[in-house]
Amino acid sequence: MSGFIETSVAAASAALPELERLKGKRLLLTGATGFIGTWLLEQLAYLNDRWDVPCQVYAPTRAPQAFATKAPHLFARAEFTFASGDVRSFAAPDQPCDYIVHAAASASPLTKQQSPLDVGDTIVDGVRRVLEMARGWQSVGMLFLSSGAVYGVQPPALERLPEEYTGGPDLARSDATYGEGKRYAETLCVAYQRAYGVPVMIARPFTFMAPYLDLSAGFASTDFLRDALNGRPLEIKGDGTTVRSYAGPVALLSMLWATLLRGAPGRAYNVGAEEAVSVLELAQLVTAARATPLEIHVAQQPTPGRLPARYVPDLTRMRDELGVQAHEDLDALVRETMGWQRAQVAAMPSSSGGSAAD
Repeated sequence: MSGFIETSVAAASAALPELERLKGKRLLLTGATGFIGTWLLEQLAYLNDRWDVPCQVYAPTRAPQAFATKAPHLFARAEFTFASGDVRSFAAPDQPCDYIVHAAASASPLTKQQSPLDVGDTIVDGVRRVLEMARGWQSVGMLFLSSGAVYGVQPPALERLPEEYTGGPDLARSDATYGEGKRYAETLCVAYQRAYGVPVMIARPFTFMAPYLDLSAGFASTDFLRDALNGRPLEIKGDGTTVRSYAGPVALLSMLWATLLRGAPGRAYNVGAEEAVSVLELAQLVTAARATPLEIHVAQQPTPGRLPARYVPDLTRMRDELGVQAHEDLDALVRETMGWQRAQVAAMPSSSGGSAAD
């Protein structure tokens, strides 16, 4: 575990004493090998090292050996069981699980565009299967990771998206099965809570900057990191004015666990950061994190008088109802993420260093 990762999980753990409820319990964690799932495992490993009775984690994954290469220190832990299988068909654990975190579904723009039917089926069929498990096991709590994509396009005049906003995805878009699938999955969660008393809480993650990001995912942020590590100019396909906000691991972990352990069943909570930056400003932070700055190419000129597109959550409900707020400096997050990615490249046996070491 790197110093930044350990410091982050320690800070998130200290902020939430309710995590003690997981000690000695059994947890089903789907999507454990993705970006968010890996961070959850890092924190559980940190906590288990400090508990006399560990939390046992059952983690189904399509590619266990790939995760063994990605995070061998997590894969080798005795209290983590990695089972091969799709979220729709994996073998259920031998014993009931006290808690469930359902995080399985690719948020990659490339995956959503290239395999829209599989993305939609995985979301809907996967959540229904996990809800049935929670119902049968009479689990203490379940967390469903939805997405800010359920809101559809944010009106440019709306500064931040609150949970009460009732917009939705544009169904004509090729990637609509992701956002609409998450919307229907939330509907199923609420229906199971009302009909069967399944204690399921809903988190809507937005965007993040931290180690373990998949640099081939196709987000602007991951493209910037990938190109900067390889010494290539950063390419902005639009006019650079689009606004996003990027949370770090302390906010991510604190808000997710708080939603599970403090949230109201059937209720949704935004997870992310409110401090917004433009895509151009993010690109500038990324290139500034290098010893040698890179050029930034902006494909289009801003349209005079047009408000920029936005994707920023309102975290009032998270603060007021769950008592969680976390402010992390984006410049520091970019530098830590770049440094971690650079170290991963340098550690690869076939790596020759090159521009990634800059």
